[in-house]
Amino acid sequence: MRFFLVSLVVVAGLYLLLVALAYGFQRSLLYFPDQYVLSEKELGEVRFDTVDIVIEGSGELISLWRPPTDESKPVIVHFHGNGGSVAARLSIYQAMAQEGAGVLAVGYPGYGGNSGAPSEDALYASAQANYDWLIAEGYGADRIVIAAQSLGTGVATWLASRNEASGLILEAAYTGMDDMAQRQFSLLPAKLLIKDRYRSIDRIQKIDMPLSWIHGTNDDLIPFAMGQRLFDAAQEPKIAHPIRNGGHNDLWMRGIDALIRSDAERFASGG
Repeated sequence: MRFFLVSLVVVAGLYLLLVALAYGFQRSLLYFPDQYVLSEKELGEVRFDTVDIVIEGSGELISLWRPPTDESKPVIVHFHGNGGSVAARLSIYQAMAQEGAGVLAVGYPGYGGNSGAPSEDALYASAQANYDWLIAEGYGADRIVIAAQSLGTGVATWLASRNEASGLILEAAYTGMDDMAQRQFSLLPAKLLIKDRYRSIDRIQKIDMPLSWIHGTNDDLIPFAMGQRLFDAAQEPKIAHPIRNGGHNDLWMRGIDALIRSDAERFASGG
């Protein structure tokens, strides 16, 4: 009996230590920034510029910008996933702008050489500041399309719940990062421990703009069923684009750029 009790105490202590480590290092498990900074030559080759966005508490952040070719084209403000930076996604932004759309690729605190550290509040502040920059530049909300992938869908959903836009495009969206954490760390009380919750499921019903949802049916990171739950909770009008056999990181190789361009054009034209 004594051996059993001692073993129980040791196991309980190790479990509590694991919980404490998960809580203390959770942002290191969520955010994987790349610090690569694009050169002027690299940006010039793809016809993008950098813009400095001032964020209270994070200093000056760099986003990437290509203006629309004319006043009939949408302006897409895009929020990327938890890994890399805007520098790693130049081909994606080029594809979005292929037919003349404007693209503002939002830089995050702590990513791509930007100051600050990533967190839910920091990414929300960056989102609002980038949106405000577009408005100050004279682009009306009726031309702005909010788009995002993976982690960024939580940021985009927050922004869309607080601002006007012509539409919202979510790629590989989740209900909340607390739900994702519990799925990834099922033996821990992850849902209770997580700091950055990104509760899109609590905001999606408040969003009054057209929604496009894109999700791979074989996504093994963010389950298709989770994205479906978020989509089902959203208001009409909305359209779903299930990508048959698509995973989490291969959707752009399956031609979703055409879906995004088409939906952005339709949203901005009021269609």
